[in-house]
Amino acid sequence: MNIKILIYFFFFSFSVCGQTVISSAGKTSQGPNFIVSWTVGEAVINTISAGGTTLTQGFHQPLLVEILPTGIEKELVLDMIAYPNPAFDKVLFKGGDPSGIYHVRVVDKLGRILLQKTLPASELEILVSGYNEGTYLIEVVEDKTNKRRVFNIIKGSEI
Repeated sequence: MNIKILIYFFFFSFSVCGQTVISSAGKTSQGPNFIVSWTVGEAVINTISAGGTTLTQGFHQPLLVEILPTGIEKELVLDMIAYPNPAFDKVLFKGGDPSGIYHVRVVDKLGRILLQKTLPASELEILVSGYNEGTYLIEVVEDKTNKRRVFNIIKGSEI
């Protein structure tokens, strides 16, 4: 009987455990000929380059400040900025149609939608004080024109 329990534990204990790191702790530093990037809990990554393309394995990638469209998509870009960044209690927006209606969505690092609502321009602000420290994507879409912008916002903590 004890051997069955041991075999069961051996085979199924490995499938239950998985590595997950959700961390805003880390840093990317760049020098003239190198980039050093790390995250707490990330042990080993591998980088492969071929034909001008570089692939870095692992869960930590350099932080994008803003996702910018190219080519024809530039006509669909909402002329708006988000500030302050990093944010501590709320994110404010400037630009766009002052009488417009906007659809806002806040997404965390795992792709979970944390907030989704429609607001008039006069009320366009996102309270982030209830969120954990970390990085969030905030997508703002103008209702009339369907122009959009995605902001990469860092939620910090006040000292």
